[in-house]
Amino acid sequence: ARVARLAEHPAGMARALGLARRHDVVHVQWLPVPEIDVAPLHALARLRPLVYTAHNATPHDAPPTPAQTALWRAIYRAPRAIVAHDAATAGALTTTFGVPAERVHRLPHGNFAYLDAHPAPPAPPTDLLAFGFIGPYKGLDVLLDALPRVRRAVPDVHLRVVGRPRGDVGEVLARVRALAREGRAELDERFVPDGALPSLFDAARLVVLPYREISQSGVAVLAATRGRAIVASDVGGLGELVRAAGCGLLAPPGDADALADAIVALLTDDDARAACAERGRAFARGALAWGPIAARTAALYRLIG
Repeated sequence: ARVARLAEHPAGMARALGLARRHDVVHVQWLPVPEIDVAPLHALARLRPLVYTAHNATPHDAPPTPAQTALWRAIYRAPRAIVAHDAATAGALTTTFGVPAERVHRLPHGNFAYLDAHPAPPAPPTDLLAFGFIGPYKGLDVLLDALPRVRRAVPDVHLRVVGRPRGDVGEVLARVRALAREGRAELDERFVPDGALPSLFDAARLVVLPYREISQSGVAVLAATRGRAIVASDVGGLGELVRAAGCGLLAPPGDADALADAIVALLTDDDARAACAERGRAFARGALAWGPIAARTAALYRLIG
């Protein structure tokens, strides 16, 4: 399927060039194949004012190579404006990729309140939810390393891992499956449609994001929107969100003991966990509401159009 999509990609970019002529501003959210997309991106920029959202300034799993840095410098030269969701991404755009600061615009990641319209039967309860694509940068191995320490305080702690694998994660998946055979964990490798997300998140006492690296996290915004307390690594926009919202506790990336202590602190204190959950919900449904974000986005279009 991936090969078929890749074969269709040039035709899709050609259609995008045709569509651009009908509009005043073009806003690009993703570049599926950056090595191929850099040329049509510059072609789009010659047709119409271009905005690009940098969801992640650099590759997830490792620092960018010199070739990757050169590629993304070329990509970032095309837009008149680049949207960053967090301070870390905005900083990387200017320091690593040489984007002039006046072309970088901070706009937050909007909430997931639209999921309120998707009621679903409740999911079985769990203590810990790790959700999203399973890749090396997600730090699931760190969470698994933390669980023995968590069990000393919460012996029957249960983990639910939901997401499609990406990359070299066979060993960590085998560890989750071993826990599942003991009844301590559950592994669900399917893609979860929007309608099932509310019940999945609402069933968890904590959402855990032990990422080694991340710019910003839609999963964290979703957890806050649903009123779930968060334990996360203090990296990039993830730490920025948890601090701003007051929706959970942070641990240094890769530190299993600190992660375990944060999990225990919230699992064993119902009042603290509920307070984090309520602060997160209020922040997500206020500061991250789509109305103000849309107004600021429209103002950006007028600025460059």
